Amino acid sequence: MVHRNFEMKTKILIILIILISFGAGGFFVWKNISVPEIEEKEVEKEEALPVVEEKVKVPVEEKKVETPAPETFEEVEKPIEEAEEIKESEGPVEIYNQNISGEIKQNQIWSRTIHVTGDIEVEEGVTLTILPGTIVEVTAFSDDQHSGIDHPHDPPFPKDPDRIETQSTKISVWGTLNAVGTPDNRILFTSDKKETTYDWDGLHISHGRLEYAIIEYARYNNFQEFSDVVVANNIFRNILECCICIGHSKPISPQILYNDIYNCGHEGIDSAGGSPLIKGNYFHRENPEIQPDPSMGGVGIVVYKNAYPIIEDNVFEKNSNAIIFIGAFMHEEEQGKEVIIRNNIIKNNDVGINIDPDYPFDAVIMENNQLINNKEDEVHTG
Repeated sequence: MVHRNFEMKTKILIILIILISFGAGGFFVWKNISVPEIEEKEVEKEEALPVVEEKVKVPVEEKKVETPAPETFEEVEKPIEEAEEIKESEGPVEIYNQNISGEIKQNQIWSRTIHVTGDIEVEEGVTLTILPGTIVEVTAFSDDQHSGIDHPHDPPFPKDPDRIETQSTKISVWGTLNAVGTPDNRILFTSDKKETTYDWDGLHISHGRLEYAIIEYARYNNFQEFSDVVVANNIFRNILECCICIGHSKPISPQILYNDIYNCGHEGIDSAGGSPLIKGNYFHRENPEIQPDPSMGGVGIVVYKNAYPIIEDNVFEKNSNAIIFIGAFMHEEEQGKEVIIRNNIIKNNDVGINIDPDYPFDAVIMENNQLINNKEDEVHTG
C-alpha cells in the first residue's frame, strides 16, 4: 500500500515536472516562434533594402539623365566665348601688307606696308595707330572711293593743277592718330609713283600725334579741327601747297616741333588762326624746279591777320621769304593777343620778314632774332 502510494506520488511528481517543463518549453516555443517572425521581418527588411536602394538610385539615374548638364553648360558657355571674341574684335585690328580704303569704324594698328587705294575716313572716337617703320603707300592720281569735291587751283598760283579730289586720295583722321616712329625707324607716307608734288592729297588730322615720320609727294597736309595735335621730328618734303596748313577752319593751337620742312611749293606752314607753337623747325628750299612754277611760293611761314602763332627757335634758310605777314584773315580779331617771333635764325633768304601794309604789325613781338645774309632783312610791301 505504501508502495502504491509512493508510486502514485511519484507519478504525480513526474506529471508536475512535465507540466512545468511544458510551461517553460511553451515560453521557449513562443520565443522560438516569435524570433523567426522577427527574423523574417528583418529578412523582409533586408530584402526590402535593395528596393530602397533602387529608390535611392533614382536620383542617381536622374543624375545620369542630368549628365548632359555639363554639355548643356558648355553650350551655354559658347555664346559667352563668342561674346568674348566679339569683345576682342572690338579692340584694335591689325592691318599689314594689304590694300585699304574707305571708312574705318574700329581701332586699327597698321604695320609693314599699307597700300591706300582711296580716301580713308577714320571716324570720330576711333584710333588709328601706325607702328614704327610702316610704309603707307598711296596710289597716285586715283581714288577708288571717288569722294571729295573737285574745285579749281589756288588763284595766286595759276600754274598749279586743279584740285580733282575725286581722283586723288586723302587720309582723314577725324578720330585720333597715333603715328609715332623712331629716329632710326621712321613711318613713311608716300606715293607709289613719286612723280609730282601732288600725287595724292595728303593728311588731315584732328587729334593725336605724328612723330618721326616722312610725308612726301602730297598736295597739302591739314591740321584744322582741334588743338590736341603734336607734330614733331618729322620730315615734310616735296609738297605742292602748304606742307602744314593750320587754323583755316577753326582757330586752333597745335604744337609743331623740330620738323625738317623743305621744298614746299606755297609755304612750309600756313598759319591762318589760333596760337600754334611753332618751335625748333628747319625751313628751307633745296629744289624749286620740282614745283609747277618754281618762281612762285617757297615761303617759310605765312601768318594771317588775326592768327597769333608763337614762332621761336627755328631756322629759315634759302627761302624766297622766311616769314610773310598778310592782311587777309579767316577769323575775328582776339583782343590782347600777340604774335611772338623770337630766337630764330633767318639767313640766306631772299627776304627775311615781309609785311603786308594791311597787317597790324604792332601786334607782333620781335625778340632776339638773327637776320644773317638775307638779300633783304625786312620788307614792307604795298
